[in-house]
Amino acid sequence: MDKKEIFRLLLEQLDQAHIVYARTESSSHDYCQDDGIADIIISIKDFKRISYYIKEFSKELNIIPIQKLRYDASACLFVLCYYNHRTKRLIDFKVNFQFNFKIKGRLYMSADELLSNRIYINEEGKWMLNYSYYFIYHIIMYIDKETFSQKEFLSLLNCWINYRYGIAEDLKKYFTEDSIKIISKSFDEKRIDYLSTNIAYLKGDLQLKVRKRVQDFIQNKVSQLKCMLKPAGLVVGILGRDGSGKSTFVSEVANALGTYFTSTTTFKKCPAIFYKKAIFNKNEGYDNSKPHLYSKRNSFQSFLKLTLLLTEFMLGYWIKVFPAKVKSHLILYDRYFIDILADPLRYRIKNNKLFIKIIHQILPKPDLWIILDLPSHVLLQRKQELTYDKAEQLRYEYLKLQKILSNCIVINNEEEIEKTVDKAKGFIFNYMQQKVAV
Repeated sequence: MDKKEIFRLLLEQLDQAHIVYARTESSSHDYCQDDGIADIIISIKDFKRISYYIKEFSKELNIIPIQKLRYDASACLFVLCYYNHRTKRLIDFKVNFQFNFKIKGRLYMSADELLSNRIYINEEGKWMLNYSYYFIYHIIMYIDKETFSQKEFLSLLNCWINYRYGIAEDLKKYFTEDSIKIISKSFDEKRIDYLSTNIAYLKGDLQLKVRKRVQDFIQNKVSQLKCMLKPAGLVVGILGRDGSGKSTFVSEVANALGTYFTSTTTFKKCPAIFYKKAIFNKNEGYDNSKPHLYSKRNSFQSFLKLTLLLTEFMLGYWIKVFPAKVKSHLILYDRYFIDILADPLRYRIKNNKLFIKIIHQILPKPDLWIILDLPSHVLLQRKQELTYDKAEQLRYEYLKLQKILSNCIVINNEEEIEKTVDKAKGFIFNYMQQKVAV
């Protein structure tokens, strides 16, 4: 089963449920080669129940719904995941449902208008937008982005050749005569360069003809508020001793899971609002790669540093982390504040476990925790700074963190990094699936 087959089965499900739909992409769109996103227009009535249909569809095909991104009041993107037995890999499939065509608060076409202008493609057994509406839908989209690829231009050129006069007439709703002349000349003469040169002018004209409506502005603000109350992003804290492979692991996880989120953000130790590396270290020869060689600060200095870190992590969450989480980012922390409890010497903190635990309770926390573990003799082959006894002591302290951290897993990173990442993906996907189901 590949993406094409999943999409075919999805459309069959929509037909069986008597859901009127229209594809917005071309019939040549290849889900195996392209970005894999299926764009579908449905009515507002069906949009309200689309989560139920996706849930039932996923159950039937044994597919995991990983993400539900409500990025606009009239649109919702679902990210599904399935295991390909041939390639032995997890593959993602994205399907975007919308009931109005809106961009940044401007309503260009309603669901009723779009669904009233669809055609049935017998060869594929699918409903699509007709030539005119396909052309207008996509040219508005590309003009708003102010960019045209050769492939995008050719797909619209095909519509223009087949239905030139109907398209030119329908364009009057969105553009002035001067803009329509520019568009007509571009496609009549097959000149993408002419269209690209005038794209800023076309965008300005389009936005003058189709202005933002108050109701759409309010709907978008309500949608943004809902996203803030239930962010679709994910924050993962990765903990472990020096030499346990955290940096490589963070990089591999970001690559493996990046397609399930709008973007990926990583932090090393802290968000870096105020705290910049060795801010308290007066010794210019301080070696960051060997933190355990230095003595602890006194009680007062330790208190000041812990207070600074409390401020750093608190402000960092609300200034950097939470906005990214609302935007559906994957946020990966290579270490987090609780790391101090397991390894205070690394931060030159004099033991004050009670104060550290109090700060931990106060701070916003990652959604998931992953503790990377290794046998000490393997770790010492990678990181020779520690003695065996010290490595064992630190291992014990990190493993103890699992008792106080919710949604936490310990993963042995002794094997190949691919296996470690697969275990982490399974843990993360299980959490995301439950999150989508709530």
